[in-house]
Amino acid sequence: MTGLRLVPLLASLTLPMLVLGACAAPDEIARPETPTSTTGPSLVVDPVPDNGWVQVGGLTLDLAFTCFAPGAGDVVAVGVGEHPVSGQEVKALVQGFLGRPYVGVMVGDEMMFEAALDDPLEVYVHDNKITAGAVRWQKGLDLESGQGEQAGFGAVFVDCPGYESGLPDGY
Repeated sequence: MTGLRLVPLLASLTLPMLVLGACAAPDEIARPETPTSTTGPSLVVDPVPDNGWVQVGGLTLDLAFTCFAPGAGDVVAVGVGEHPVSGQEVKALVQGFLGRPYVGVMVGDEMMFEAALDDPLEVYVHDNKITAGAVRWQKGLDLESGQGEQAGFGAVFVDCPGYESGLPDGY
């Protein structure tokens, strides 16, 4: 008996809604938007997976790093990639030697950024991740005087899925 009462109730609710909808002004009726593009989203696959980055001021360089373990507790990571603005090749060196940490970035054939010599630099290794925070970068660093042009602050992050033994070629 309850099912028979619902049919007239639904019919009586539907009719006023149709009438109200038909009385609406044309500006108040929302028309569905038709897509202007017939192509779907595209997926760009990076042929070289980036496993780290170097940040210098407002510039972030995504790089593919190879990690090395030359001795007890020491690590070296060498990263390669492309400069996001100029398209030139970028190389980065992160050295986590006890008492002799170093980070440097080359763009093309020119040494562009190095950590300031007069500020403490700490390179950490934890859970196969190499990090250096609060790096004060300099351009044109003169190794004898320790002076160079300020290039801003930044950081370094490298995720090492594995380590090669020894040092990189030419090190």
